[in-house]
Amino acid sequence: MEKINHVVVLMLENRSFDHLLGFLGDRFPGQKFEGLSGQESISADPRVVGAELVRVERASTADAYITSPDPGHEYQDVCLQLYGKDQIEAGSPVTNNGFVCSYGAQEIAEDERPELATAKTIMRCVDPDRVPVLSTLAQEFVVCDHWFSSVPGPTWPNRFFVHAATSGGNVDNPISSGIIRSQLWTSSYRMRTIYENLQEAGRSWKIYFHDVAQAFALRNLHPYAADGFEWFYPKAGRDTSFLLDAQEGTLPNYSFIEPQYLNAPGSPANDQHPPHDLRYGERLIATVYDALRNNEELWNKCLFVILYDEHGGFYDHISPPATVNPDGQNAENGFDFTRLGLRVPAILASPWLPRGRVDNAIYDHSSLLATVKKLFDLPQFLTERDRTANTFEGSFLTQARTDPPRNLMAKRHVAPSHVIARSDSLPLSKDQRSLEALTRALDDPGNELETSRRVETRIERALRRFEGA
Repeated sequence: MEKINHVVVLMLENRSFDHLLGFLGDRFPGQKFEGLSGQESISADPRVVGAELVRVERASTADAYITSPDPGHEYQDVCLQLYGKDQIEAGSPVTNNGFVCSYGAQEIAEDERPELATAKTIMRCVDPDRVPVLSTLAQEFVVCDHWFSSVPGPTWPNRFFVHAATSGGNVDNPISSGIIRSQLWTSSYRMRTIYENLQEAGRSWKIYFHDVAQAFALRNLHPYAADGFEWFYPKAGRDTSFLLDAQEGTLPNYSFIEPQYLNAPGSPANDQHPPHDLRYGERLIATVYDALRNNEELWNKCLFVILYDEHGGFYDHISPPATVNPDGQNAENGFDFTRLGLRVPAILASPWLPRGRVDNAIYDHSSLLATVKKLFDLPQFLTERDRTANTFEGSFLTQARTDPPRNLMAKRHVAPSHVIARSDSLPLSKDQRSLEALTRALDDPGNELETSRRVETRIERALRRFEGA
């Protein structure tokens, strides 16, 4: 572990382990791999006696890249997916059989829901050859087949856990700037984070982002914004970015990368959140890996962690285990944070890791924080969750490998340009509305004078848009 001086974490969006890696099992002969046999099936609706069974499907055609509409992944959606019931009684068994009926309940438009044929597509799991970048890394390094999201819910609470080993009692995505503002400027989003622990230990860190960083919601990080947040790609007038820092070997000890959440002209979203095309996320993974691998001195001191925040409503056949409440807080809806969310893809890449190893240990996002604490000798744990989490330093080798692949970018499948052109017709997802609301809350501390200026600016912008329509 003393050879690792740089930990780089890329957290993408909303995919389950089975959905992206479930069919990789035949690539690891002689090892236990908790993937798919292809025979798994669940009821189209476990609430209905005699409902048809829907079997998992290997998605090997190009339509596997885009899932639309977006599957449900709010707390109530996940409860239906896990328990197959609308009402959950104490002691109800976790059955993982509510994915199809949950997908069928999503609203496409007002009073419009997906037909059964569409609802069944939630059981489609991607052929590994369709995501060659992710599959290559899984086979070349260490794949964790029991890494669970930290909360059976959406993006925000799970991303809070990867920074703070708690969500501060939050279990939902806020979609109102008023709610975010009230949380941001009070105490709810003031959890202590791994970044403060790194700071106290004299270790460096940065959060690199594309369009907006969800980590801006963590109030305690605002004093470090000038040095602690940076763009992923080089920007005019800025002398640093992730790509420049990797090229020059000036990455901090701990780097956390947030993807691009919104489509922009000439720059498609690469977070892999439905309905965004998986291929753009594959390109991002390859970009990060190649940037690290192309600087030999940096690479030889590096651990690259690829994670997903939560399962996003996609099918996974493994039931999440019990866990510990991190800080004694319960959510407003009564959830006590003693059950993990569903499995997500998780891959560890480094010259100090063996080739093609399957790690069967149970992890969640706080395992990353617990491992970083051990790796960098940080002063304290953040919560009870990271204190009791399994760590993954046992995978490290005593001799660095010289055979890890280069130029992953050459392996990716290129998305056609028309995929970007469709983005102007896509409605905002709940996650995107949360991020947009976050930017409004950051821009408006809530007093009348500041609000009046911002309202005027927005109205002027809207009028110009209307005139050009």
